[in-house]
Amino acid sequence: MTDRAKWLREAGFGIFCHWTTHSQPEKGEKVPHSQAIENFDIDRFTKQIIDTGARFLFFTITHADMHLPFPLKEMDEIVSGYTSTRDLVSELYDRLSPHGIKLCVYFNGEGSTDSTWQSKTEFRTNPQVHAEYCYRITEAISKKFGEKISGWWIDCCYEPGICGGRGLRYDYQRYANALRAGNPNSIVAFNFRGTEPWGSEWGRDISDFQAGEENDLLFYPSGALSGEGGLQWFGLCWMDDYWVHEKKGEPTPVHSNEKVLNYIHRVKENGGVFAYNVAPYQEGHISEKTMAQLLWLKEKGV
Repeated sequence: MTDRAKWLREAGFGIFCHWTTHSQPEKGEKVPHSQAIENFDIDRFTKQIIDTGARFLFFTITHADMHLPFPLKEMDEIVSGYTSTRDLVSELYDRLSPHGIKLCVYFNGEGSTDSTWQSKTEFRTNPQVHAEYCYRITEAISKKFGEKISGWWIDCCYEPGICGGRGLRYDYQRYANALRAGNPNSIVAFNFRGTEPWGSEWGRDISDFQAGEENDLLFYPSGALSGEGGLQWFGLCWMDDYWVHEKKGEPTPVHSNEKVLNYIHRVKENGGVFAYNVAPYQEGHISEKTMAQLLWLKEKGV
């Protein structure tokens, strides 16, 4: 199997960002997501990412709703009004790439709070038809952006016994082929277990790294390839708000600086990779308190 994840292992530390239709603003009232995309402060956000010293960024392009922050005719053909004229993915790439920061994306084809999408794609009535829509959309995205997208993290691929086993609807080899259609070197992870105890063997020969979603800093690698199914070990944990900034107030780190520092050092020393999940404001920037922790970690050598 090709070691596509070598760069991820060498990176060791990066940022995961849940910026979604549910994100709340720092000031004023929440605006429609289409307006939020136009308002997104790309200069401030990317400066913050660069200042953290992160070597990669995972950015949500869909989450609970399926509105995309870029133009895509294949989505327009399914549901109108779900794309934007502004292309945030290309703007992120253009600003981060010169600093050696890889851009990866999070995709969730379920649309858990999007009844229009679920109806159009027959999510509840014909799982295999819904899967075909996911292959179609992700292949179109991959071909649109090509090498701009270095990796994918695909949510809600749960195996039997986890959240209803909804992942049974997918052919994972087909899904992976769609994700890599525009860049065969893109790394791919499917979230088979959510935050349940890790250990899935699903997708061993298809994924490049484990999804590794966790609610606390409790899991550690025993080696670089000690992730699920012998994949690259990868941990992802929410670090200020619970994944998304859905409630008013300032996102604030939930762990002490020292605890986070010690955790990341131990993960990296054993060949693992850690992604620090931030929950930005709707305006597109990370809170001052979260940035203070990230800058402190950088000073300490993370």
